[in-house]
Amino acid sequence: MNKRILIIAILFLLTACGESDHVESFMHVHGLEFDHSGDRFYVATHHGLIDVSEKGWYKVGKDEEQHDLMGFTILQDGKMISSGHPSHKSDLENPLGVIVSEDKGESWTPIALHGEVDFHVLHVNKRNENIMYGIDSYHSELYKSVDGGDQWDQVVTEGLPGSVGEVYALTTRLENPDVLLAGTEFGLFISEDGGLKWDEYQKDFIATAFEYVNESELLLAYFIGEKEGLHVSDDFGQTWVSMNLQLEEDAVTYISVHPFNDDEIIVGTVQQSVYRTTDLGRNWEVLATEGEPNQAYHPNNET
Repeated sequence: MNKRILIIAILFLLTACGESDHVESFMHVHGLEFDHSGDRFYVATHHGLIDVSEKGWYKVGKDEEQHDLMGFTILQDGKMISSGHPSHKSDLENPLGVIVSEDKGESWTPIALHGEVDFHVLHVNKRNENIMYGIDSYHSELYKSVDGGDQWDQVVTEGLPGSVGEVYALTTRLENPDVLLAGTEFGLFISEDGGLKWDEYQKDFIATAFEYVNESELLLAYFIGEKEGLHVSDDFGQTWVSMNLQLEEDAVTYISVHPFNDDEIIVGTVQQSVYRTTDLGRNWEVLATEGEPNQAYHPNNET
């Protein structure tokens, strides 16, 4: 798979799209987050949320709650926030706007922009969770919230190449959420005024995912281009060091770090695979391959 086809595949993923049942296979990885307990993680998919623990891979919620979840994130208080499209058995409007769950994904409630936006990228600043940014794929617009997602304002951007809806990944400085990095087909772009004006930052590689190592200054990113694979930076992307994960015909689109062990990282990919390291990237194991789970998640480095 050449780089152009891989980029198109990433864009396709961004634009596609009670009792728990054992999961034999799943479609698309639209989000990946460790639970705050550290003993499980969740995969947001085209057909709902999956709970992955030492018991195995299980669907969360009844059929009407198994939405096509996009931009899935777990907040510090355990509340889940997401966007996307409703289950075919749901009465919710399409698109979902901003929805939240306070019962670990068993049920979802719209809180903002219901029937108006579909945030395929939803970024929450880790040090100030009142600050959120969303990329609406429906209208190719950037939105910002300063009250934890209840109210949103459109940000009129200048300087981003291509379409705003084609931003693959978005992150902010921890101490200053008005400073943003965006991964686009044309390289990395930076804004220092809350997303209004953008300038080219690095042009020789594309970022398909960003994530901080908990609340440290270490920023993880996956690249396609002059730099390939998973990298880490301690200076907000001015310099990068390889993390020993390079996927020749795939790309990482979601990253999550264990809440109590910075050496443990899981990633989800375009080709619906999930990888895990417990030693900060020196070694990797495969938890799912092309939408089929290989093994359960075993906490405390048990395999």
